[in-house]
Amino acid sequence: MKQTLPAAVAGGNADLRPWSLGAEETLQALAGSRDGLAAAQADERLHAHGRNALRARNRKTWYQLLVHQFANPMVYLLIGAAVVKAWFKGLLDAAVIAAILIFMAVIGLAQELKAQRAMAALLKLSAPRAKVRRDGRISLLDAARVVPGDLLVVEAGDRVAADCRLLEAASLKVNESTFTGESLPVEKTVPPVPGDAALHDRSNMLFMGTTISHGRGLAVVTSTGMQTEIGRIAEAVAGAKKDRTPLQQGIDHLARSLIWIVIGACLVLVATGLLRGMAWAEVLLLTVAAAVSAIPEELPATVTVILAVSVSRMAARNVIIRKLTAVEALGTATVICSDKTGTLTLNEMTVRNLWVGGRQLTVTGSGYAPDGEFRFEGKPVAPDSDQALQRLLRVAVLCNDALLNRVKSDWSLLGDPTEGALLAAGAKAGLHKAALEAEQPRLDEIPFESEKQFMATLHSEDGQRTAYVKGSVEKLLALCSHVDTGSGERPLDDDARRAVLDANQAMAGEALRVLAIAAAPYPVNLGRLSADRLAGRLVLRGLAGMFDPPRDEARRAIQRCQRAGIRVAMITGDNPITASAIASQLGIGRSGETAMVGREIEALSDDELRTACRDRSVFARIEPLHKLRIVNAFKQNGHVAAMTGDGVNDAPALEAAGIGVAMGITGTDVAKEAADMVLADDNFASIVAAVEEGRAIFNRLRNVVFFLLLTCTAELMTILLSVAIYGESPLEPIHVLWINLVTGSLAAIPLGLEPATGRELNQPPRDPAVGLIYRGMLLRLLVLGLCTSAAITLVFHHAPLPPATDPLTAHGVRQTIAFTGIVIAEWLFAFHARSPEQNIWEIGVLRNRWLMLAMLAGLGLQSLVIYLTPVAEFFHTRPLSPVELLWAVLPGLGVVVLEMARKLLAPRLFSAGQWQRLSGPRHLPGRV
Repeated sequence: MKQTLPAAVAGGNADLRPWSLGAEETLQALAGSRDGLAAAQADERLHAHGRNALRARNRKTWYQLLVHQFANPMVYLLIGAAVVKAWFKGLLDAAVIAAILIFMAVIGLAQELKAQRAMAALLKLSAPRAKVRRDGRISLLDAARVVPGDLLVVEAGDRVAADCRLLEAASLKVNESTFTGESLPVEKTVPPVPGDAALHDRSNMLFMGTTISHGRGLAVVTSTGMQTEIGRIAEAVAGAKKDRTPLQQGIDHLARSLIWIVIGACLVLVATGLLRGMAWAEVLLLTVAAAVSAIPEELPATVTVILAVSVSRMAARNVIIRKLTAVEALGTATVICSDKTGTLTLNEMTVRNLWVGGRQLTVTGSGYAPDGEFRFEGKPVAPDSDQALQRLLRVAVLCNDALLNRVKSDWSLLGDPTEGALLAAGAKAGLHKAALEAEQPRLDEIPFESEKQFMATLHSEDGQRTAYVKGSVEKLLALCSHVDTGSGERPLDDDARRAVLDANQAMAGEALRVLAIAAAPYPVNLGRLSADRLAGRLVLRGLAGMFDPPRDEARRAIQRCQRAGIRVAMITGDNPITASAIASQLGIGRSGETAMVGREIEALSDDELRTACRDRSVFARIEPLHKLRIVNAFKQNGHVAAMTGDGVNDAPALEAAGIGVAMGITGTDVAKEAADMVLADDNFASIVAAVEEGRAIFNRLRNVVFFLLLTCTAELMTILLSVAIYGESPLEPIHVLWINLVTGSLAAIPLGLEPATGRELNQPPRDPAVGLIYRGMLLRLLVLGLCTSAAITLVFHHAPLPPATDPLTAHGVRQTIAFTGIVIAEWLFAFHARSPEQNIWEIGVLRNRWLMLAMLAGLGLQSLVIYLTPVAEFFHTRPLSPVELLWAVLPGLGVVVLEMARKLLAPRLFSAGQWQRLSGPRHLPGRV
């Protein structure tokens, strides 16, 4: 990033890159000094550049958000239905619809208010206080008052208050994991770096919001507030565009379609009724009944309840849902963009290989638990009897500042992950730090410094003082004179040196981080431990290669994704060699694929990156805004992207992705607030479980929509068909309202609680262009609706009654038969709506006990309407005899038998467009 510096300070040069300048040159360019700014200078710059704080975007007030909840076509339709019902004295029904709308609005408002906290979490990252040198004195100031040119004094534990250029650094390490994605603390130095260096490579810069993990330093502030790197992220979060989920789009489309269907049906009914000689008042009442029958007013509330219940189900699978619509959106994911550290890997460094005594040993086990064994050429090695191995691991454990703690069955690390891996390896050989330190206490030490590239401690071994050293292979080789062969020591000649370097290269080629381990006698006459006196004395005891191992469950989950047609991409801030090796082990991307690095992405246009993303699945050395570009490229290629992240650097991509997934354990508040869902266990396998549940939820919602639309279709077509043929309706407006209550309202939610089939990941990803309704479903609705309406109409007009029945009573009985027939038919439909392809005996008749209980309740209520005299008079019904009840059952039973035969003989007859658009399968490039 080109730092935006005050023109008055930078001499008018706003393109200054402080990392490319020398320390003194940078200080001069910022018009600063080693004594710091004068108070008057600082006040002037504070006035010119403003407070060192992140700006929040303009937020909508709660009442603006509340109004926004009503801005969709389905709500307009429901408001219209409520007005019509209230106008015709259906006040109770109007009140029910109003309650549904308020319920939906309150839930939506709560979700949006929660989502607004993303920027608030970013604001908290600004350090509240900072140690600043001004007028030659160090003061503790409010970080918001820091200005460009100030000198910051930083030490272990401090949070960096602004973007700074280092002037001095002593063993300085910075935790940038929440900013760049780098899994290990980053060493910081003073010398300049190239002007085009990526964020990861600006080793002389400190960034706002990062934390000092070791050492101390002095730095000059180069950027503050929104001009910092984290300020750019804040702007990206504020400007990220969140797409509406497929469910939201599908319901909006359905509502718009229903508006026109209702208008068209009402016009047809008015014209038909008047042509058949019906009175205006009667036609108007029937038109209201038809409009009511065509509107599935239960749908919005049912969707909300189903999603809310699904949230609790997902919580049991370690997935915490923050936004209800994300539940269903998970089922449409076609690519999962995952971080590496902690999600695909354990985030626990583990020793994998040891080169000792001229042998390459493999170490089993993973993480910090001391469980595993040592193998040579596939055969176990007994560590107790292997003296060379004992000597190597003794140094690794004692020349070590980390601590491993056990809480019940879990192991946690206090200290550097690399040192933790060495402690775990020693424990696997029975060498525990506490016991060794009691036996060989530390007498002296040389702390690790980046300039030295090694650490040394002094202990007593076999009665003599011995120096234990670990560090980089190149540095320690230069200090060694001999190498431990297992049977003795030999001079480190060219052949021995070549063997060591070959072993180092072999481990590095497997993306292992390699440390050399050495020791040397250090007599008393040499005095204090000194680096100069180690040169030429050390005996190389071996090499240790370690890495952050992939999760076994992540490997299995990726295989399930591939079978489900979901592509997995790795996006990490780690180095490309490690990223490619881990991707290969997990089965991500093409065989032998090398990682695309951030520098390559910067050189590509958006169109070129979109093309590259069709073939590439591994991305390394990725900077914060690269992730956003990658996610957008996948979206432009037609993918629905699920993006995982845990750091500040992930917030823009999480906000922009189709489904943002934050880590619950390692995730920052920023990431969690920007995400749609949070993984309680930081495990990639939980994402796949969520995708599976998301697909199951969408199938449930489809079944509910089909059922509600089928009930509406059957009622509307029955009214239209009967009026068109016979000039009268078998249903009164109050019957339609009751049918909607006793079938739709009672059955919809239990139907939406249908258990998952377990075959959800055998389906292909659904094209986002395919919503809740597809062409095959429409055809099925038309066929079943027409068959039902025809059967009900025939029964209404031709069911045989006793000869002595007077015309008024006969009409009431026939109307009651038709009324009850529709109720029974719709309950039978509810059971067959559970699957578009399987019959109820394949699914399990009693598998959905809530639906069974709801049906019994619904049929019981219908019996009251028929046989309880006061209620029957209100609904204009007549008691039915057993024969008349049989006639009421026949229409629904006949249609259901036809549907069962269809599922048996042609289960996929109505599957056209179920997952993909009929114009052809969506091109999902690079799917593996």
